[in-house]
Amino acid sequence: MKIITNEHLKKKISDYNLTPLEVSVLKISNQVYLKIDTIDDFLKFASDSKLEFVYFYYTYYKSEKYIIPQDWYSDYSKEFKAVVVQHNRYIESLNFDSPKSLVLFIIQNDTLIGTELQNPWIEDKNITVAEEAIEVIDYEFHEVQKKRDLEKGQQKEDEKKLREIIFEDPEFRYCKNQELRYWYLVELLEREDIKQFEYLVEPYGIPHTGKIKVFMDMTWALYREQKKQM
Repeated sequence: MKIITNEHLKKKISDYNLTPLEVSVLKISNQVYLKIDTIDDFLKFASDSKLEFVYFYYTYYKSEKYIIPQDWYSDYSKEFKAVVVQHNRYIESLNFDSPKSLVLFIIQNDTLIGTELQNPWIEDKNITVAEEAIEVIDYEFHEVQKKRDLEKGQQKEDEKKLREIIFEDPEFRYCKNQELRYWYLVELLEREDIKQFEYLVEPYGIPHTGKIKVFMDMTWALYREQKKQM
């Protein structure tokens, strides 16, 4: 439940002809909490009790508990630091003036009689304290790195397989310029058994610039080197 701000609360209390008093520390041994879910319902109860004062006590989240200190990640890689910095910027963008909870109460016979409203907005956003956040970031970062390493390994293997197919094709030796090599590969990749290698050169580009051009320039250089050694 979203909780209204200090100024709005004071005005609302005053509208019930009650005097608002904010407390900075809540230390009362005898406390009774009522099953009242709204501010207006409690203020009506307080007004009917013929008391003058309504006390209120706010709690807030502290941003420093959620921002990851720089010395925790200063020795990490540039990429890891960027992820943490992005996390911290997100935390800094949040409104920590938004209350976490509000206790509204009156005092009768030295007993606090009140209601407590909760606004767990940090938890609702699945935000964890800095200690937990950096552990999650560390785990996810290294999982992504592992996946990228596997993908790079697979890409290298697929590049090797595709070049072996090209080298075994006697027609390739006639592709002596970029234009011919470009259209050679475009047509080759249309084959059902070769389509799996399309991702290696997407987007294709044009004969004189783009991924096909880069791939085929290297392929042609390796092909010529191979022929020299035969």
